[in-house]
Amino acid sequence: MNQEDIRTLNELKILSLDMISRAGSGSPGLTLSMAPAVYTLFARHLCIRPNDPNWINRDRLVISSGKISNLIYASLHMCGFSIKKEDLMNYRTINANTPGFPEQGITPGIDITTGLPGAGVGNAVGMSLARRYYQSLVTEEDERIKLFDYDVYCLCSERDFLEGSSMEALSFAGAQKLDHLIFLYDATNMTEDGSLEYIMQDDLVKKFQGFGLYVDYLKDGSNVKDIDKAISAAKRSGKPALLILKNILGKESFNENKNIVYNRPLTVDDVANLRKKWNLFLPPFEVSKDSIIFMQKGLNDRTEKKYKKWTEMYNKANSNSNIKLQELIKSMGMNQSMLEFNSEAYKINDGYREPLRETNLKILNLITSKSKLLLGGSIDQASSCQTFINSSGMQTPKTPSGRNIYFGLRPHAMGHILNGLATSGLKVFGSTKLVYADHLKPAIRMSAIANLPVTYIFTHDTISDSEEGPVKEPIEQLSMLRTTPNLIVYRPADIMEVMGCWEVILKKNLPAALIITQNNSPKLPGSNSKLVEKGAYIIKQEKNKIDGILISSGSELLYVLQIAYDLEKVGLDIRVVSMPSMELFLGEGKEYESQILPENTKKIVIEAGNPLIWNRFATNNEHIIGLEDYGFSGRPNEILAKMGFDYESLKIKVESLLK
Repeated sequence: MNQEDIRTLNELKILSLDMISRAGSGSPGLTLSMAPAVYTLFARHLCIRPNDPNWINRDRLVISSGKISNLIYASLHMCGFSIKKEDLMNYRTINANTPGFPEQGITPGIDITTGLPGAGVGNAVGMSLARRYYQSLVTEEDERIKLFDYDVYCLCSERDFLEGSSMEALSFAGAQKLDHLIFLYDATNMTEDGSLEYIMQDDLVKKFQGFGLYVDYLKDGSNVKDIDKAISAAKRSGKPALLILKNILGKESFNENKNIVYNRPLTVDDVANLRKKWNLFLPPFEVSKDSIIFMQKGLNDRTEKKYKKWTEMYNKANSNSNIKLQELIKSMGMNQSMLEFNSEAYKINDGYREPLRETNLKILNLITSKSKLLLGGSIDQASSCQTFINSSGMQTPKTPSGRNIYFGLRPHAMGHILNGLATSGLKVFGSTKLVYADHLKPAIRMSAIANLPVTYIFTHDTISDSEEGPVKEPIEQLSMLRTTPNLIVYRPADIMEVMGCWEVILKKNLPAALIITQNNSPKLPGSNSKLVEKGAYIIKQEKNKIDGILISSGSELLYVLQIAYDLEKVGLDIRVVSMPSMELFLGEGKEYESQILPENTKKIVIEAGNPLIWNRFATNNEHIIGLEDYGFSGRPNEILAKMGFDYESLKIKVESLLK
């Protein structure tokens, strides 16, 4: 390395360590081991614009190893992004734009909120897939235009590759032959608990080559010159690339190569020793003007050259007479495409009846016919979940404009990849059976935290939807989804409510879980697509004085309506409330809630799931008819009867509670 590289890199290290020392928490071990790779990216490769951090053709940087957030903030600060010295000093404090883990929308220059170990690997794969998909749509209009040729980089640590979702994602990336995708793996053979000697003995080179990746092993992962060459070679490989950087945790500190530096600040003496060793005697949080100029000049010279060429191409494409191309470019630049769906535009015959997942398939295909910016897939269950876009083919290296993504049985990776696609501006969905929601929970949580408009379509939502026994029959999954902040859960009962759900999903542009039964579902009397946006509404009005209110959602609503009409024959006047979305209903406020569910009225909830989540609406716990145990293997009617959820059992329970 030349002297400028040495000085600037060491100042970046000290600045990053200053942040940890002041905050009293962080990972100095990873800061010191990963600093050369991070520095090489910012000094030699990344094309990003501090004055335009959302430029659509910028390189993407995914920090899967979120513990090095301080190192990234310090690099962005030195490169001229809107991160001031005071922001670095406020690292990990309330309301700072330098949170403990990188968060999209909080810090300029941060492209995605990665969260738990392994998540960023899948996010990076999704962002690379989005790049290829966007470029394929442009190429369809004019093959000469190359508006999307950015690179996606992902910084990883040992913890990321111990987490299984990363293996799913890398296997998928290799099968899809995603180029312009480079992972930099900080291989220290050390985690918070100590050495990996008896934890992981994988031959990493052979392992990842077997996935179809270009793999390079650097014996000295701290050499900037070698890292620079390796990144350049990876760009030319035409494959997803993994650079394994052999490093020492906490290199040059008193406790280098010891897990004590993984998650504990260095001592004052240790930091002072590093300053002396590197001949750096500036006050804490100070960086020399020479290092700032060196970093910013290199970044600006590299990026502005690319930006100028891109702008010329963009303006030429934008002035093209091809209207479709203009609309496409405009939509891409908006970050999140807004789609519209008017449920009232479709008249449904009263005799309409079919499995609701087939109904959802028809509506999904109606919506996807209106925009190419909506795509998605399934974990090897598209035919079962009924989520195939008929007007498009499969997403492959040979057909990159295909909108049907076959993830294989990789539920963990699917969610993280969907988040990567969504943060790139696409509207996406992923489908599987409801019981698999457990596997998707980490990704769903990150969708909710980062406010990414991913729609998770879950089918086979009741105990009667599987003859394979309790392992495939959802009980607690609905409660798990409904208790996830910022996630709107929809459980429609018929075609009208499915249309209403999609109208709201597209309008709100928020994380969503759409729960669809496979049961044969008729159009229900009184169902209303427009009232879905209120979360709950009266689907059956009482005739005179209310003797009780029955509340339900999804496939159980048919039974509940039948029970209400039958009880009328014995003199009970029943109101039935359909509640396709608790979250939307609670968002309407107390006045609307009191109209739908007036006080001093007996309220009974019926839903084939865990009952605890319904306490907010029922008169008391005894008035919640749900399921508190796992199901059985058998025929649907046998299972329902065994669990006390067949029609006759429910009717007896309701009548008993009302009387």
